[in-house]
Amino acid sequence: MGINNHEEIYIIIYCFILLILNIDYIRDYNNIKEGLKDLSSDVELLVNPHGISWMFFVLIFNFFRRWLIYLLALFITGNVVVLIISCVLVVADLYDRLFNNTLAKLKKSKIRLFLTVVDTVYILFFVIYLIL
Repeated sequence: MGINNHEEIYIIIYCFILLILNIDYIRDYNNIKEGLKDLSSDVELLVNPHGISWMFFVLIFNFFRRWLIYLLALFITGNVVVLIISCVLVVADLYDRLFNNTLAKLKKSKIRLFLTVVDTVYILFFVIYLIL
């Protein structure tokens, strides 16, 4: 799939926004985990994490937060390795979002940190591919 220069610039800007978000999350991960430890599991949530509307919202958010960049990288590169890595990352992200939605599970899980680190590397390689 060919892209024009102005489309490439928008994709690179989007990648840099995601990189800033990812690096900020990685940098603040320990503070986030400490904050989660301070919360008790019996705190009443205003939103039902098992509700269909909440899961739909989370999946839409993840589409723009992670999956869109996977699709862009796949369509632009057309590489089988990119397809495999993207599929593994989407499945891991789906698992995390659908099954680690309680406070107790969120406190134990490190999948989001792993996904954020891998996403950061993935986006860096994709930006390098676009620039070169």
